Amino acid sequence: MVRWTLPLGCLALVACKGDKTAPMDTAPEVLLPDVAERLEAGEVRAGIVESDAALIGGVSAEGRHGDFKIYNDRVQFIIQDARQGSFYEDAGGGIIDADVVRGEGVPGRDVIDEMMVMIGFGVVAVADQIEVLADGSDGEAAVLEVRGHGEALGLLNGAAENDEFIEAGDLEFVTELRLQPDSWLLEVTTTVTWNDEPRALQLGDFGMVAYDVAEALHAVEGLDGSGDSDGSWLGVVGQRNEVALALLTDDAPYPPSALQEVLSAVGPVLVGFRASESLETGDTTSWRRFVGVGPDLATLTGAWHAERGDPTIPVGGTVESDAGGVPGARVFLLDDDGGVETVALTDGDGRWEADVTASAPTALAVGRGPSIAYDLPPGAGWSSPYAAEGVTTAVLSSLADGSEEIPHAEGFGVSEATAATDDTALSLTAPGMLVVDLVDGLPFVVRVDFADGDTEVVDGRFVPGRPSGAAAWGYSGGEALDIPLEPGDYEVLVHRGLRWDYAWDTVTVASGEGTELSPSLTEAVRPPGWLAIDPHSHASPSGDGGISMEQRLLVHAGYGIQVHFGTDHDHIADYRPLLEPLGLDGVMTSVVATELSPVLRGHFNMYPLDIQPDRPNNGALPWWDLLASGDLTTAELLEMARSEMGGGEALVQSNHPDGSSGMFSLAGVDVDAGTVADPSRFDASIDTMEVLNDGQVDEFLELYLAMVNRGYDTVPIGVSDSHSHRGGVGENFTWLYTGSDDPRDLTDELLVESIRAGRTVVSRGPWISATVDGVPAAGATFEGSVEVELVVEAPDWMDVDELQVHRDGVLEEQIPVDTDSEVQRLVVTVSLEPDVDASYIFMAVGDTTMTPIAPGLTPWSMTAALRIDLDGDGWDAPLEPLSDAR
Repeated sequence: MVRWTLPLGCLALVACKGDKTAPMDTAPEVLLPDVAERLEAGEVRAGIVESDAALIGGVSAEGRHGDFKIYNDRVQFIIQDARQGSFYEDAGGGIIDADVVRGEGVPGRDVIDEMMVMIGFGVVAVADQIEVLADGSDGEAAVLEVRGHGEALGLLNGAAENDEFIEAGDLEFVTELRLQPDSWLLEVTTTVTWNDEPRALQLGDFGMVAYDVAEALHAVEGLDGSGDSDGSWLGVVGQRNEVALALLTDDAPYPPSALQEVLSAVGPVLVGFRASESLETGDTTSWRRFVGVGPDLATLTGAWHAERGDPTIPVGGTVESDAGGVPGARVFLLDDDGGVETVALTDGDGRWEADVTASAPTALAVGRGPSIAYDLPPGAGWSSPYAAEGVTTAVLSSLADGSEEIPHAEGFGVSEATAATDDTALSLTAPGMLVVDLVDGLPFVVRVDFADGDTEVVDGRFVPGRPSGAAAWGYSGGEALDIPLEPGDYEVLVHRGLRWDYAWDTVTVASGEGTELSPSLTEAVRPPGWLAIDPHSHASPSGDGGISMEQRLLVHAGYGIQVHFGTDHDHIADYRPLLEPLGLDGVMTSVVATELSPVLRGHFNMYPLDIQPDRPNNGALPWWDLLASGDLTTAELLEMARSEMGGGEALVQSNHPDGSSGMFSLAGVDVDAGTVADPSRFDASIDTMEVLNDGQVDEFLELYLAMVNRGYDTVPIGVSDSHSHRGGVGENFTWLYTGSDDPRDLTDELLVESIRAGRTVVSRGPWISATVDGVPAAGATFEGSVEVELVVEAPDWMDVDELQVHRDGVLEEQIPVDTDSEVQRLVVTVSLEPDVDASYIFMAVGDTTMTPIAPGLTPWSMTAALRIDLDGDGWDAPLEPLSDAR
């Protein structure tokens, strides 16, 4: 126990901000529970977090000192204090972290960004006061009470740039959170008093969750999660069985909801709305539900049935292969109509159990796994940009040394469906193990394809699909990589992106046996002084990210990217501390960045930035608050962002400039007419713009050429914009000349200097350089005519056909590239002798796809513009600057 002093005017455990340190002569001594203390069976506690040891780790962890914790010996929940939080909805009073209670030093597995009460579309319950009604020290339930009012979800008003888009209405709410000893379920009861004009409302819960490391698994629908079926619970499960989370109703099943479809556009959501009800002025309505975390969904649904008094029958049994019991297999329990009733996991001996309500349940075992292997030690934790220091320290340790392993069956396939009894026998086939080990110790990628195609037809409700069109993928930071595979014949590609040669082999994988590959790869292109950078990609901090932060770094390193940029949507995450424990600090660096994502203005990457841990989202600009009134211009918004996030020195990059989330389209730029339909939504002072985004070039290139021809100094950039383990990583990037090809030499100052100087080559394969007197010429301006030495390099397997010279955006000369050399190489000198000021861009192109590494993509690279100032009186653009079309 610890001693606190609270003012007499506060109830024993009320979170009275600013009063926790009241003078001793006005406050009695009150004993409060230490919520970092580990509990025994039969115990439960609620209190205020005062140490990192009381907090929960995980990909979405954001709890901090002063928040509330309610927990027992099985489960633990963090409730955000009435403070400003991180993630898109920052109001207090909701569940922000949840996990099972794990062993000392074992990383947590929180997957909740935020979970809050929603009162009609876009109105969330915001805490004014949080109180501990019972701390649980008497052996009874621990109880928290949250009181507050309704507010419009700021993200929606900001996205619409209309602070009246969502009207909150006059309401009061009280939410009670009750946890019993020995329970897996947090009981949540909300009472809403409606004080406004009569209105029909759907009441329920809205949560944003981390589908980058987890997946939706709902009642009836299973993994489909389409929202078309009534279901009494909504679940989230770790992709490798790390945790199970569920929202479970206490009355009627959750009906299909149009609100869920609308809110899903915000990001990965868990939405449970009740049927609409009409509320008159002064009406009060209440509803109860449960939030549970556990080792599997069957544990949660079993506790839920017991809480409600539902009649159930116990079922269970084993999942076995020729090698014995299969740990970590998912057992789907199907009801009488074939819908998913619950999902159990097998223990270390392959046994499982569940309580079900179906009269004739069916069991189906699934042991496929996500089929993506990462070079991470067993039990490695998940990083969160907002976790407390003590939590982060434990995660970094686990990334280097591992931790308690969580069983998950990988490569075991799918069993036959069998009638579920109390002794059900389910059978899976043990996988074989493909072991890939490259002796040079550098990162690599493995793609495994079926030699004769995937003949297995599976039900998507139970079995995850094959990843990105392959049987399996693997990403290593340099260590040997184990990839479990179902027995069969496979084609295996081992590579490092488009700068290296590759190895291709056909293997037969047998059940229970290992197959080893140790190919040797040769680096074909490494120009001195240049770095391969990717200034746009996403991971778990982004709402639409598909992999964790550590997985993102392993993927980028495997594809040969030397500089990663953490451009997550509206978050600022520092990936740099992960490099050393992942063993990547010698081959890669990372730049602190963000993607500012206002819906009606376009998306903008900003880098390098400062980490501001004392501000929400580490200091990322909350554009949704700033734009709700619609009064701020895009130029003003970006200038504010530069100042507040990067100390005025941050570079601004216009992302995918043409399209539904591109500034040029949203502002109505007409490059032919040279006009801007809405100048308030346009900012010509951007530093860089994407010319290549995940293979797309043509429409972006047209905009870049127009900017050059109209006198703007915008620098071209190539990016993957990857949100997953694929998405063009290593196939679409930028070469940046810094004077060193060692990423450890890159500083923020050198990055800004090099990009502002225009020393970039946008690449979808080849490397191309333009130098004058041995000095990189891209981005520079020269007086009079000039001799430019052009060099094109590519691996011998990549067919580059010609070098093109473009003057003022028009193709002027085509020079063939020799395709017979071991490393394709062209060295040629071109004389630039325009009769008036002009700009030149050099491109390397090919017509043959870059199979097998990048099938469907053809080679293409481009330098930034070189300008010729013929008379030395300042460079004159051939076209007038953009003008107001109004």
